[in-house]
Amino acid sequence: MSNDALDPATMHAQKTTSMVGLVMARVIVPLWVLMGASAKLYASSPRLLPKNMLRNLEAMDINLHTALAVFIAVEFAAVGLMVFKPRLARPTAAFMLASFCLVLLWEMLNGNFTDCGCLATISPPPWAMLLVDGLLLLGVCTCRVKQVAEPNARAGWALASLVAVAMGAWTFMRVPADTVVVSLPIKSDTQIEDDTPALNLETGDPVAAPVTALPAYYLPDPTEWAGMPVADIDLLRWTTGLPDLSKGKHYVIYYSRVCDHCHELLLAQFEFDLPAPTVLVAMPESPDGFAMEGLMKNPCTDCALLELPVGVDWLMSPPLVIAIEDGIVHCAKEGEDAWEPECLPWHGF
Repeated sequence: MSNDALDPATMHAQKTTSMVGLVMARVIVPLWVLMGASAKLYASSPRLLPKNMLRNLEAMDINLHTALAVFIAVEFAAVGLMVFKPRLARPTAAFMLASFCLVLLWEMLNGNFTDCGCLATISPPPWAMLLVDGLLLLGVCTCRVKQVAEPNARAGWALASLVAVAMGAWTFMRVPADTVVVSLPIKSDTQIEDDTPALNLETGDPVAAPVTALPAYYLPDPTEWAGMPVADIDLLRWTTGLPDLSKGKHYVIYYSRVCDHCHELLLAQFEFDLPAPTVLVAMPESPDGFAMEGLMKNPCTDCALLELPVGVDWLMSPPLVIAIEDGIVHCAKEGEDAWEPECLPWHGF
């Protein structure tokens, strides 16, 4: 044994490092993973999945709610292992953090620098999450974990399994049905405020909103719409109140009332002198309804205003611009840019 190994200072440093490793693998990383899993479970929306992963899962015809539930259940199971199985804490922490880092790197390599969905609505950009996960991974890999006595191996496995089964069951119980019954928005000349029911102009009685069954979530691929008739576009068919799009040039823009990019596009391109009739269709920010705070004033005073039904998880990235000519989609662009738009042909772009 070398003298360095017996040096008190070296032994103290090794002891401190192993204690730091223990705290990281059994306290800090489990809390970090638990926070992310709990936030995603509370929101229970596929929009929390990384954008490129979302597209790939949809392309493979995998139910996005089920995929999200699987990922959340795995995170809860990992927390159980890290807390109740000391010998597995370090490799489990390293595996989870390495997986997070690889997903984030893949997202950024595919152009996603805005949102990773890791912490639901409070998620920072992918690069910030990569920095945190990378530092935690570095700490777990470099700091050996202090070995602690495991009172009962069977009890540890039992507790870890209980956490995995209980939280996994709870997670899958929150998976919504494949379809939802929604009320279609009604507009009338007597409807002044959003919460005022539409009235029958002859009798003055409230008009019952028609209902229909729609998918629990909707993730379109607008890049495939060019050249298609408007009747073949599900999103347009589900938008009640649209004018006749079979003749002439039209814009249909799906936007959010709290989206700054949407406001910027409307302010830059649609505030004055519309080159074609334009319909703005508001998207509910969640299946529970529209946001009530942070609303931005609509600068397009000549635009017709409609709404998508509440109850569906609309997964498009607003503003979604659709240019239509004589009933055929000329182009469609998700997340359209305000200053260098790709789908404003009637503006000259």
